[in-house]
Amino acid sequence: MIKKIILVSLAVTLMATPAFAGNRPEFDAVGCDAANYFNDFIRDRVVENGLDGFGRMINSWSDFRSIWPYESFSNTGGQPFPDPCFPEYLSSLADAYNQAVYTWKIILQMKPESDINLNIVDCVLKHDGADADIWTRAEQTGRYRAPWGQLFFVPLANPSVTVEAFPGPYATPGFSSAFVMDARTLPGLFAVPLIDALYTTKALWEEGIVMVLPETGTTNMEGDSVYNLKQGDAIRVRVTIPGNNTADIRYGDDNVILKYIGIMGTEYCSPWQCEYGVDTEL
Repeated sequence: MIKKIILVSLAVTLMATPAFAGNRPEFDAVGCDAANYFNDFIRDRVVENGLDGFGRMINSWSDFRSIWPYESFSNTGGQPFPDPCFPEYLSSLADAYNQAVYTWKIILQMKPESDINLNIVDCVLKHDGADADIWTRAEQTGRYRAPWGQLFFVPLANPSVTVEAFPGPYATPGFSSAFVMDARTLPGLFAVPLIDALYTTKALWEEGIVMVLPETGTTNMEGDSVYNLKQGDAIRVRVTIPGNNTADIRYGDDNVILKYIGIMGTEYCSPWQCEYGVDTEL
């Protein structure tokens, strides 16, 4: 009798428990995610399995550069030229002891349910102009060698990054203006604001920053209100190269990628592609 009561109670509990949507890995970048230069085996798997309710691979329907809220890449370094780190890729140079600002604005294609990884792929070389070669002249930002051979590291000679979230067409009520994203330190997981936050990077490696998933009703480390992010919201990443930069640094459209776990059923594809059937893989 006791066993029967327990089973009935368990059944009632399960029936009363709300059904949650599935969740899966997702990544976003400027332009068509499926065609990002830096895609690898893992991101190719995400493209293949990232389907919406119509069976569309949403990362092939992800070019928001020509429709609000607009994805974009801009920089003050200069015009794009062939990149010395990555064959058949174009990037813009911020050479040693010159300032530049690189800005990426990326649309989230799913509502995140996890922290968001900000990955920045770099091309950092010693200052050699036309003779740049990643296989012989790789460098670290903020690092220089004195004439007598000693290595020095200058924190303020490194790039800094600022990340802000902007409301999209399905924004959480109250989310009407941009707010700054926080990051989790690694190791330690302490929250810090991503406002001109220094980071160091090197050679052709990918650097990673874990951004805190905002929650409606809370504040960021700056004391400003934050809101749940949803599909269609935008993340703007601004990397600033200081005037005392000690390396040649190059970035292009595809160098910044956002990675997270998205909630299934919240997929968002570029409206003009959805409405007119234009698949960017074709």
